[in-house]
Amino acid sequence: MFVRKAVAAGAFYPASWNETKNYLDSIIEPAKQKIKPKAIIVPHAGYVYSGWVAAKAYELIEGFDTYIVMGPNHTGLGEEISVFEGEYEMPFGNPETDSEIANLIIENSTAKRDVYAHLQEHSIEVQLPFIEHISNKPYKIVPIVIGTHNRQKLKRLGTAIANAIKSTNKDVLIVVSSDMNHYEDQETTLKKDTLALDKIISLDEEGLLDVVERYNISMCGAAPSYACIVSAKLLGSKKASLVAHRTSGEVNMDFNQVVGYASVVVE
Repeated sequence: MFVRKAVAAGAFYPASWNETKNYLDSIIEPAKQKIKPKAIIVPHAGYVYSGWVAAKAYELIEGFDTYIVMGPNHTGLGEEISVFEGEYEMPFGNPETDSEIANLIIENSTAKRDVYAHLQEHSIEVQLPFIEHISNKPYKIVPIVIGTHNRQKLKRLGTAIANAIKSTNKDVLIVVSSDMNHYEDQETTLKKDTLALDKIISLDEEGLLDVVERYNISMCGAAPSYACIVSAKLLGSKKASLVAHRTSGEVNMDFNQVVGYASVVVE
């Protein structure tokens, strides 16, 4: 079994699991009422910048049997749509892949079984400490790295994910790892983020890619979000809610070049 080494530990989040756990304890507040969404969309920057925003979605949920975690391909390595099988080596242990769901997705989409897209990719890894922290039962993961905006391929992927979930008796959550607009001033970023978030909250996957392309919004996880919305609607989702949104400028007080972070819950 292939074991993928942690590359973000000690950089995006603490290398020590005890230190990470203590940090997550400090930002994840007990929710008055837990929910069972079909999906969440959460940021993946260093925890000092985006951890609190991600926590606002994670604190609403409890454990699932399987987490399908989709993120963008920042490195350009590997397949266009890369499904990992094996283990992610993490400071808290090694989550295993749900091979049943992974195989169903591969068989019914253009996704390929691949490790290369995952080797240096942080977007999946930074979600796993949150998942470990909120899970109250054993779980598996299906890591998917996406490096294409081809709508036909993304629609097939979203459909395959929904059908794979329907064909099992497992409790499955789709987790999309995405930051919002990058490295423009605060006002511009908030405007661009709002354009994209409005389409996500409306569950309008086509509109999302339309505004990303038309307004040059550098939302890195637009493609995974597209596939997620396709899946969620096929699974019966009727609404999505924005639970948190802020920028890096609100952390480091540099409002000239900011990155936007948002958390969305899809029910």
